[in-house]
Formats: sequence, C-alpha cells, structure tokens
Amino acid sequence: MTVTALQIGLHPSTIDYDAPDFAAFTGLTEESLHAANDENLALLRQAGYEADGCQIDFGENALGTVRAVLEHTRYDAVLIGAGVRLTPGNTLLFESILNLVHTTLPHARFIFNQNAKATPDDIRRHYPDPHRTAALDVPRDLKTAAARNPANAGARL
Repeated sequence: MTVTALQIGLHPSTIDYDAPDFAAFTGLTEESLHAANDENLALLRQAGYEADGCQIDFGENALGTVRAVLEHTRYDAVLIGAGVRLTPGNTLLFESILNLVHTTLPHARFIFNQNAKATPDDIRRHYPDPHRTAALDVPRDLKTAAARNPANAGARL
C-alpha cells in the first residue's frame, strides 16, 4: 500500500497578507501561496506518496471542511501549513484541527515542515518508503530524531 498524506492549509484567498501575523512571511502573496501548495503536493506525488490538499478558511467552516475530507480517505500522514501552525491568531484553529485529526485518525502521524518550503524529506522522517505504511517509531530523544533527519547529515548534534 502507498502512504497517504493530507496537506491542510489556509486557502490563499482568505488571508490578509498585510496583517501582522502574515506580514512576517516575507514575500508571501496569494499567487505565491497557490504555487507553493501546488508544488508541495506535486513533490509528494513525484516522491511516490498519495497526497491530497485541503484548503480551509479561518472560521467554523474550517473544521467542517477538514472533517469532510477525513471521512473519505484514511490518511497515514497529515501535514499542517505554517499559516495555521505559526501565526498566534490561529492557535485555537490549529489546536482544533489537531484534536479533530487525532480523534478521527489516531494512527496518523503529524508532519511539520522545518523550512519555509515543505519537501518530501519532511514526510520521510516518519515514512521513508512511500510504499510502506508502517511509520517509523518516533524516538523520544530529540537528538536521535534530529540525527535521523537527512537534512541534518554532518551537523553537530
């Protein structure tokens, strides 16, 4: 079986790019976010993963949108975008999405990008083989986790 991944992020048309929470993302525009979302999904698919996107708004509709997607597919991995995770004003939204996904898909791994741009290396931390749905054990020691990340090769840990 192939690893299935869901990428959840804010719909580019819902964001006020001049708001302080989003102004911190230098160069972010509606067009660049559309392109980044499409590219992230394409990279995951090219790497052999089955990937779907789920774009949400900021309100109560967000959870309904996520819930509807989760009802149709059993995802192994869930990626949540920086606009949801890293903006203080979206803390409650992020928390609600985590709880909804955890309740609906208790087996799923949450995947977070470590850079401004997501890459297949992010999902490979848990699913190095896109055709093997058994996730790696998540080490409790963060140093061990960092050492397993190919992006840290050669780094002093």
